[in-house]
Amino acid sequence: MPSIVREIATLLVCGGALYGGIRADLQNMLVRIEANEASVTRAHARLDQLYERGSR
Repeated sequence: MPSIVREIATLLVCGGALYGGIRADLQNMLVRIEANEASVTRAHARLDQLYERGSR
């Protein structure tokens, strides 16, 4: 019986660690996506300025 309890406890700990790792990865991905969005917005603004300058 104690062997089963130990295995269940081990599985719960491993499951928690796995969940925490996946959650951290998703959070880092979100941060990178937001940073890329800001870069893309600045690039679009710059391209619009260059286009307007060239069409005059």
